[in-house]
Amino acid sequence: MNDEPITGVVVGYDGSTGGVQALEWAADEARARGLPLTVLHVWDVYVGGPIAMPVVDLRAVAEENLNSGVEHVRKVAPELTVRGVLARGQAAARLIEAGRGADMVVLGPRGLGGFVGLVLGSVGAQVAAHAPCPVVIVRGELVPPPEQVHGHVVVGVDGSAASREALALAFTEAGAHGWDVHALVAWEAVPEGETPPLVDESGMRDAARARLARMMIPSRELHPDVKVQFEIVTGPPREVLMSAAEEARLLVVGSRGLGGFRGLLLGSVSHALVHHAPCPVAVVHAS
Repeated sequence: MNDEPITGVVVGYDGSTGGVQALEWAADEARARGLPLTVLHVWDVYVGGPIAMPVVDLRAVAEENLNSGVEHVRKVAPELTVRGVLARGQAAARLIEAGRGADMVVLGPRGLGGFVGLVLGSVGAQVAAHAPCPVVIVRGELVPPPEQVHGHVVVGVDGSAASREALALAFTEAGAHGWDVHALVAWEAVPEGETPPLVDESGMRDAARARLARMMIPSRELHPDVKVQFEIVTGPPREVLMSAAEEARLLVVGSRGLGGFRGLLLGSVSHALVHHAPCPVAVVHAS
C-alpha cells in the first residue's frame, strides 16, 4: 500500500456494479464534507485454482481496474481531490487498515468475489465489524441528488455509547448534505397484563424521550441549522428502523447497543440492517 497516509473518505472499489454505486456515493460524501477521496483497490494471488496467471498480469489487471475507478470519479466530480491506491493482500484487512486514518470507509453491498446467494459480501461484514472509523454500506436504490429532493437521515438511539456516536454522525451528515435528522428510539411494549407492579410504562416513555432530547443537545449546538424530529416508536428495533429507512438518504446505527453481548462486534440489530436495509447504512463504533 502507498506509504502516504490515507485520510478523508476511502472507497473500496472492485469494478462491480455495487462498487460503482459506492464510488459515486463516496464522491458525493467527500464533496459535501470537503474531504479528499481515496479509491482503494486490493488484489492478491490465490494459489490452487485451475488457471495459473503470471503475477505481473494480475497486477496489470488490478492497476487497470483502479485507474478506471479514479477516472470515473474525475468525470462525475472533477472538483474533488482524488487519488488511487493499489494494495496487495486480504481485502478486508487492507480496508480496515485504511480506516485507521480515514473519516469514513465506503463499500458496496457485494463485490465481484461474492457468491450470488450472499446479500452482503464477507469483506463488507468484516470491515463493518472491525474498522476504527464509520463504515457505510451503500445499499438500495440511490435517490436523486440533494438539489432535487430534500432528504433526511434516520438514526437509531438506545442510550449506548455507540448510539451516541451514531447520533453525532447523523448530525454531521445532515449538516453537510442539507438533510434533516429523524432520531428514533424503538420501544418494545410489555404485553398487556405482564407489566410489573408499580411500573408506569407511560412515565418510562416520557423519561426515555427526555433522555433522548438531552443526548441531542451537543449535536444540536454544533449544527443549529439542522431540523430534527425525534420520537419513540413501539416495535422491535430492527423493524422500526427498517420501516423508517424506506425513504431515508442514510440510516445510521451503533455497532452494538445496550442489549449486545460484550464479545459481539456487531449486534443483532446492526447486523440485520447492514444486510437488509433499503438505503445506505452507516455503522459507528463507540470511541
